[in-house]
Amino acid sequence: MKPSRPRSDLLLILARSDEHGIAELAGHVAYRYDPAIADHGYADPGAVLTPSFDRPDGVYDRYADLSVRGRIDTDGMTEDCSCWGWRYEYRPHTVDLVRAHSMTAFLRRIARQLAALDTQFGTPAAFADYVTRFVTALGISRYAVHSPKRRVDGTRWHWLDTDGMRRWVRHHEPPEPTPWP
Repeated sequence: MKPSRPRSDLLLILARSDEHGIAELAGHVAYRYDPAIADHGYADPGAVLTPSFDRPDGVYDRYADLSVRGRIDTDGMTEDCSCWGWRYEYRPHTVDLVRAHSMTAFLRRIARQLAALDTQFGTPAAFADYVTRFVTALGISRYAVHSPKRRVDGTRWHWLDTDGMRRWVRHHEPPEPTPWP
């Protein structure tokens, strides 16, 4: 299968949420605004924006509400507290028939890309591997984590490459259990 072309404008925003003894690591597809790609007129170039669905053939519409997720047991109910329940999905507020068709077609495309990557590299061994495959299928190579404080570059974003994303995931996953003597 032909790989997705690299998209320097797309990025994955990483976040963690905790509720009821389960932590969820999530990556939400976003983009950095470039007037040469899509002229909105309301954002500064380089601003991080969340895609919205306006029409099925829009530049960023197919990425609206698209995310990759994994769960971590934080109450110790599972033996190794590893990340489980990996999935990619849309989580929209509303869906009409046009959007449902667009979402279905794009999810099928992602599934084909991931199947081709699994054939080439085998099944992902960890959530960070799964995220790497997901972004590869979309052509994404950059990640960001929102910071509560303004950073030196004037933004509230920590910019990460793939190695940085892997460190971020490892930081949020529990350590590997040590074997009993």
